Amino acid sequence: MVIYIESVFAFNVLVDYLLLFGAARVAGRTVARRRLLLGAAVGGIYAAVQLFLPKSVVLLLLGLALMGAAAYRGSGRAVKLTLLFFLASCGLAGVVMLLGQSLGSMARLARGVVTADLPWGVFLIAAGTSYLLLSVVFRYGAARTGSETADVVIAYRGKTARVRLLRDTGNTLCDPVTGLGVPVIDRHALGDLISEEETATLPHIAYCSVGNADGTLPLLRCEAITVDEIKLGSRAVALAEHPLGDGGAYAGLWCEGCEKGEKHGELAQNAVA
Repeated sequence: MVIYIESVFAFNVLVDYLLLFGAARVAGRTVARRRLLLGAAVGGIYAAVQLFLPKSVVLLLLGLALMGAAAYRGSGRAVKLTLLFFLASCGLAGVVMLLGQSLGSMARLARGVVTADLPWGVFLIAAGTSYLLLSVVFRYGAARTGSETADVVIAYRGKTARVRLLRDTGNTLCDPVTGLGVPVIDRHALGDLISEEETATLPHIAYCSVGNADGTLPLLRCEAITVDEIKLGSRAVALAEHPLGDGGAYAGLWCEGCEKGEKHGELAQNAVA
């Protein structure tokens, strides 16, 4: 059998990019596309190199760590996103193997993917390990879904970022100019929407919370914001330097009930004026 190294590289770059992107989406994180592409390229290089080297768990873990660092560095959840990517990769490999065995020919399905008869114990150990990781590391991933969260798309200077926010009735932070509620978002979850240098030049808004009675947060005035596919127009958001979500389930706090105020934002602005 002839294996073309450029085909192996290109195929793995494509699959790894989709898996890296999917892992970020499942965790509700926004990661810059160029970082995902860089991580996928690292995966393609690993796949091509391992054709000439003996199979090694150490090499696999090193390749996984490099991919995670390249793709998710600066996202605030690099380790957990890398683990989620690893589990997604295992799931894809299992589906390919299942289809190959069901169709009677793994080679015909995957063109040369090597498989072997594995004892049931290996499958049980793999399933148990996956369950342990999902239940311990990502146990809060599905705890905040549906009506408790809001899918928010933020537009700023021609760029957009999608984040999942927890609807929090305790977030009463308000924009002093418009009187509208201000969501609080982990800056790292916005990807490359705004850089650290730009964040340092933003005005600040005062806030108080448990353990911090006199704090301030950078205030970013977005060009547009969409919540659960409902366009709400321009709005200010406060940027936090540390993750607010538990286990990556959400990237910040939405101000519960502010959709109604935003729909009548023009009246509010006139009142302030």
